[in-house]
Amino acid sequence: MEERRKTEANPEKLQQINTVMVVDDDDNWIFVSKLILKRTGVGQEVITARNGREAFSILQAIAADPEKQMPELLFLDIRMPVMDGFEFLEEVTNVEGLDFSQTRIYMCSSSLNPVDKQRADLFPVAGFITKPLTKEALLQILSQ
Repeated sequence: MEERRKTEANPEKLQQINTVMVVDDDDNWIFVSKLILKRTGVGQEVITARNGREAFSILQAIAADPEKQMPELLFLDIRMPVMDGFEFLEEVTNVEGLDFSQTRIYMCSSSLNPVDKQRADLFPVAGFITKPLTKEALLQILSQ
């Protein structure tokens, strides 16, 4: 009998995710994240943005279109040019018309600074991920 590895999750218990948004200025991180999402079969649609301002604009357009659905998962880098992750969160939490009730936001950073985690706790985020996104971290998110 084959033993199930800890990183494998029961497919019946995994939450189905149709739309994922990855917000990061690092093309390599976006590529790796999309690859992991694809390999785990998560997200029929993966939307990307290079900074918080671009993500904000995309989300406003999605919210204005009744045919579109807000992402169920949003991976948000902390440090980006134009508008960083914290500025993005401040902006979206103060705007009417953007419904994040069905969206789980995960702050992502290569920083191990505990201040970043503490600051992230001030916003409606589901968690904090240390880069890079891994299959194990994704499966843990999906099994919650």
